[in-house]
Amino acid sequence: MDDPWGISGPDFVVLYIALLGAVLLVRVVVSGIVNSRAMRADAATAGPPPTVYQLAFLAGGPDRATDAAIAALVERGQLRVNSHKQISRAANRPAEPLERAVFDVAKSKTTATIRTSVRGSAAMRALEEGLDQRGLLASAAAKRQARTFGLVLQLAVLAFGVARLVNGISLGRPVGILVFLVLVAAVLAIVAAVRRAKTGARQPSAAGHRLLGQARAAASGPVPAGMLAGGVLLGGAAAAVALGGWAMYPDEELSTALAPPVTSFGGGGSSGSGSSCSSGSSCSSSSCSSGSSCGGGCGGGGCGG
Repeated sequence: MDDPWGISGPDFVVLYIALLGAVLLVRVVVSGIVNSRAMRADAATAGPPPTVYQLAFLAGGPDRATDAAIAALVERGQLRVNSHKQISRAANRPAEPLERAVFDVAKSKTTATIRTSVRGSAAMRALEEGLDQRGLLASAAAKRQARTFGLVLQLAVLAFGVARLVNGISLGRPVGILVFLVLVAAVLAIVAAVRRAKTGARQPSAAGHRLLGQARAAASGPVPAGMLAGGVLLGGAAAAVALGGWAMYPDEELSTALAPPVTSFGGGGSSGSGSSCSSGSSCSSSSCSSGSSCGGGCGGGGCGG
């Protein structure tokens, strides 16, 4: 019997398809187990009551924290938004680090642009590190290890297929189907590598979810604004946006002006000459209104060598 590696081309194709499927299944299972364990990790350490921006990060990641800072600055009159939905400075520079990061980039910028600029700022990294040190975020290291494991498996299957392909070509065997399968394996390996490289938004741990639940329960209860309830400082537009997003901003017109559109229409290039809005005055019909949008067999294609 002169089959390469002691296995016929059709049998190798079946084996390779099974390997591709098995590796995908293992990756999904391992990822699920790691995420579940990271979420259940309950090692929160004692510390001061969370800030509104820490709660915002737990509720919606860096973008929600940025939105809460914008809401706070607009409410205090330190930022204003014009009829083109562009945010600009209107008062003195704030002292709070995240607010300062937002304020520094608010030069006729949209909310979406400010989010992008602040996402990698030192203030945002410090906010994330503070939550991580208190055990309020799921482990990023465990997720990265799981993705590394999946990438190694995917590369091993790819190398196995390439070795068989080279052997088949050297023996003059038909390898059409195997070429296709190796290309599939290569694509899966690239996807695994990209997933490993991407950090993604950190998710709250079990302790983080519990703290966030306490904050939402306290915010919906009969507690005066600015009072501590369940260790959470309540009240103000920043807290509303932190826990519920722009839909919860107390001024509906400003909420519409500040909330980024679901799809971008390139409005960021417009000038900032329109009328402006602040928390103390509602926008007129000329500004930010709804009308301004503001398996086949081994035939002629060959088998697996």
